[in-house]
This record gives sequence, structure tokens and C-alpha cells, in this order.
Amino acid sequence: MKTPRLLDRRIAIGLGAAAVATVTTTTAAAAPLEVGRPEDAWLIHRKLQFRTDSGLVFWWIRGPSFGQVGADLTPLYEMNFGVVQRVLQRADGGFDVTSLEMAFRTDLETGRPLQALRNPYTGESVPIEFTPVGPTRVSYSRDNVPSVPTELGGSKLQFEAIHSKPFVVGDTVYYRHRARTRVVTPGAADRIINDLSTFSGPARQALDPRVTWVDAKLQSSDVTGWPRWMKMGDRPGGATLRGVGGKVRRFEDMPPDWLALLREARPDIAADPVAALDRPQAIYKN
Repeated sequence: MKTPRLLDRRIAIGLGAAAVATVTTTTAAAAPLEVGRPEDAWLIHRKLQFRTDSGLVFWWIRGPSFGQVGADLTPLYEMNFGVVQRVLQRADGGFDVTSLEMAFRTDLETGRPLQALRNPYTGESVPIEFTPVGPTRVSYSRDNVPSVPTELGGSKLQFEAIHSKPFVVGDTVYYRHRARTRVVTPGAADRIINDLSTFSGPARQALDPRVTWVDAKLQSSDVTGWPRWMKMGDRPGGATLRGVGGKVRRFEDMPPDWLALLREARPDIAADPVAALDRPQAIYKN
């Protein structure tokens, strides 16, 4: 059985994302947000990861994925990932996020999308398929709780998130987030997905309560069990991703090579990614 595609990739920007309370912005002068105040910390988290008003968010992430056995790392491929998100504020103080994720597994040297991977551990050639994930809609309550499903695609999900206080160094605000998901699928070994993310952005944006958006960057590490598509069976080890990323305001500001890959693979989505968010919510099956 396959793992639901939604969980093939760390969802720091989706299910594993930190959620925070909404904010009402004004043009009047206001005291800066304080990283030590819980309510302000929620807003800082929110601005770094999403936005504190309704609108679109675009994230890109890229980096090499390794097979890991003990402390030995074996390069597998490069992940070239992008997500389109729409944030909608609700009257009850919560908000909803609709996401469409598009990840290309590419050759480490050429950057071209892989059709198959020669598994360095088994010698088997395993197919790689590009399939957009979503749209997926997740609701967040005012008090930072995402509506993570307990079951997806026939697998049970056990999810927990650990949030750290933001901190300031110089003119930059940092926020660390950790999420852990156990995927329990009948007839298959459990799979653990650990997402370790550090968001950062200009303090002048993050600490100003009148500002609803932060030009954020991301450092991301995934430590997971073997992806089931690699057909590793019960071999010890897992996969590790070392990624960096950024948040941009416009679709055309996404990395040019990622845009080119998307236009080649899915010209319909590349032509109107926002319209793709209005499609029926994806159904995930094993």
C-alpha cells in the first residue's frame, strides 16, 4: 500500500504548520509586538508562515534528499518544491488555508525531473511520478489548533506539534517549529515523519502590529522513515531532507526553474494557479 501523497513531503506549510490567532490591523501607531508575550508570539509565527490578513501566499523549498542508515548519508535526488496557498480569515477569529503543493524530484546534477530512481540500496529502478497534491483545506482555530485529520487515505494519523518562542538576533526574528506525524497503514510498517523548520524574517516587519506580511525565509529538515515508493521493506534507516526556502507575494516571483518545470508538466495550473485552488478538495487513497 502507498502512503497518502499528502504525506510524501513534509507539510510544514500545510498540516504540520503552526497556526496562530488573527490580528486586526490599523494605520495608527502601535507598540511593537513582544516575542515574550504569548499572544504576540502567535502573531509573529503567523506572519512568518502565512499572513495576518486574507490573501495569497507562495512558498518555495529546495534541497537534496538523502537516504540515511545510521550516520551514513547517501544522496538520492533534489527536491524542487512549490506551494500556492490562500488564507481566509473567519469571523470567529480562526482562519482557513487552502493549499496546492507541487514537488519535483530532480536529478542532482541536471535539475531535470526524474522519471525513475535507481535505488542505491536495492539496485531496483523505482518509478517517480509527478502529481500535484491538493487542493487541501485546513481550518485553524483562534488558539493555534489545526484541524489535522486523524485518518487520511485509509491510514491513521497521529500528529503533534511543538512550538518554540520566537527570538530576535540583530534585525532578524526567528521562529522554530517541530511537527511529528506517525502514519499507521494496515499491512505496512508505521512511518514516522519529523519536520524541523526554522522561519526567519526582518524584525521591522515581524514586530510591527500594523504589518500583515513578513518576507520570510525557511530552513527545513525532514527526518522520516523510508518513503514507501522506494520499496525498502523492513530495511533499517530512513530519508533526510536538507532544504531552504522563501515566501513570495506573487506567483511569478517563484524560482524560474520551478516555474519552467510546472509549465512543462502542468501548463493548466501554471496558467492559473489560483483557479486550481477552487477545484474540489483532493481525496487521498492508498
